[in-house]
Amino acid sequence: MNIAVDLRSLSTGTISGVENYTINLLENLLPLDKQNSYTLFYNGLAKSKFGDFHFVNSRVKNTRWPNKLLNLAFKSNLMKLENLAGDFDCLFMPNLNQFYVRSKAKVVLTVHDLSPVLAPEFYNVKRRLWHWFLNYKKAFRRADLLLAVSEYTKQDLIKCFNIDPNKIKVVYPGIDHKSFKPISDVAMLRSIRNQYSLPGDFILFLNTIEPRKNLINLIKAFDQLDSPCDLVIAGRKGWKYSEIFDAAKASKKFAKIHYIGYIPEEQKPAIISLARVLVYPSFYEGFGFQPIESMALGVPTVASNVTALPEITGDAALLVNPYDVLGIAKALKVALEDEQLRSRLKEKGLQRAKDFSWQKSAQGILDGFNKLNS
Repeated sequence: MNIAVDLRSLSTGTISGVENYTINLLENLLPLDKQNSYTLFYNGLAKSKFGDFHFVNSRVKNTRWPNKLLNLAFKSNLMKLENLAGDFDCLFMPNLNQFYVRSKAKVVLTVHDLSPVLAPEFYNVKRRLWHWFLNYKKAFRRADLLLAVSEYTKQDLIKCFNIDPNKIKVVYPGIDHKSFKPISDVAMLRSIRNQYSLPGDFILFLNTIEPRKNLINLIKAFDQLDSPCDLVIAGRKGWKYSEIFDAAKASKKFAKIHYIGYIPEEQKPAIISLARVLVYPSFYEGFGFQPIESMALGVPTVASNVTALPEITGDAALLVNPYDVLGIAKALKVALEDEQLRSRLKEKGLQRAKDFSWQKSAQGILDGFNKLNS
């Protein structure tokens, strides 16, 4: 079977959840698959960034259409993806994008979460229009197999779109255990601390700066926290973030809140390792990479008790109601000061993180491809 993989989501230039998923999955799937061949398709004017995928069963196909025109052509059924990527038996989309393929082609689509449908208030007008343009219902109906990143996401698909459960396969994403493991290189940690002027003891938030991540309540909780620790906020600016920075400026602890911007993927393990606690108070998640990465590094984690996060963290994190500011503050204080709890969270976290690997993810998706072809 010839499988076309849509890599258009990698054109942003930064690595967030979807890009991390796509890159790591391909690096494990391509050498694992001894039967199928792959066409890695992307579109854009920038020079190819996918030369690292050197596998005998894959080739890269680049087109240089203006993305708005290409999306409109797909939306209007004026052009099939085969016209650009060549013939294929199956289209694999690691993230939903606009597409149109011939009727006989199989379609496999990863669903990371349904926040654009269930919580549109967290998005700006531009992103809401894009989500409407994608037409989730039509895409899910066209797909032959939906890959849900958690059981929670699978249940959302069933409830919101009445999808046949047999059409949905839960395949958890993984983490890179070579990178995310306890770090003993003191000199390297010192270098990273100096590079970002990190304080001695700090609580870390690491993700895109946008409303769904609940940073305003985190800042309010930090205001109420009786602790000398600082708060470090890391991540690229997403959308609707001005109120978040306004809340930081209005905080009575503004001098102890540090925004250090986007962190390259290779520096994330060191940044997380330097933190005393990682906090992830998101209102909605289909999975949640940072809690698992934090656990793999032996750093205690405080996370929300809603959506997919309890499923992902198990009993290896301290869970809180994301709407309860005082509850977040109390959980942070305990996670910072209770050494027995910290030791227990570290031990359980290291074990829990072992359940998530890209090798397992790749095998699960390959099983799904082969079942479609049987």
